[in-house]
Amino acid sequence: MDVNSPSAIRSRYAELGLSWWPVLAVLPARMVFCFLSQGLAAAYFFLAGSAEPWHRAAQSWLIHTTIADVLCLVLLAWLLRREGLRLRQLFGVTTWKEGLRQLRWTPVYLLLVAPGAIAAHLITTAFYGSQLPPMVSIVALPPAGVAYSMLVWPLVWVITEQLFYLGYLLPRIEAMTGKTWVPVMIIILFWGLQHVAIPFIGDPTYLVSRVLAATAAVSLFPVVYVPGGRRLVPLMGAHYIADLSTAFLAAVLPLLER
Repeated sequence: MDVNSPSAIRSRYAELGLSWWPVLAVLPARMVFCFLSQGLAAAYFFLAGSAEPWHRAAQSWLIHTTIADVLCLVLLAWLLRREGLRLRQLFGVTTWKEGLRQLRWTPVYLLLVAPGAIAAHLITTAFYGSQLPPMVSIVALPPAGVAYSMLVWPLVWVITEQLFYLGYLLPRIEAMTGKTWVPVMIIILFWGLQHVAIPFIGDPTYLVSRVLAATAAVSLFPVVYVPGGRRLVPLMGAHYIADLSTAFLAAVLPLLER
């Protein structure tokens, strides 16, 4: 039996006498960690003498949000330790070869989740027209930061986000409730809400558009994941391509246009 299936989780929680409240308590964890990472970046820029440390932190969100990823991975490792599991068991594959075989399905999964990305684009366009949205236009990075945002950030972000919402939270909320699509809606809600802090900019129009567009963009990931055999690796592949495009648009394209 898959140790990360809802039925296996339900049996394990009953056998070990584990409480469900930590599962619900960590639902907003990524949003909190993203706020924290921007706060830490702002503190750094303040100590460096910046007159607008929060703004400078927002400009570097493709760098400092990795802090949120690290905190999430540490949190997941701790939570899984309660169950006697390890992080690698959330991937749903047991060997590298199996993972590579699943990765070949990335183009198919990319097509399946593409309508969500299109909907997100239409929402953003409704708010900003032909202008780049603030979370893209605000980015300003040195060359080393641009390289980091392309080579490191998307990979770490995608792996952590998929493990957190689909690998850990979704099957455990399913096990707790005995339902599937209600947990799916809960995951979509919190996955979309986390984007108020990616980055946090105190403009109401931006915050509303950011959450609506992000919710649309991520909405099909759990919808495809559940009936698609719960394959996490090809979804990571599709998500990686999308986030790599975001990093290129925000960090690299402005340099090419100069």
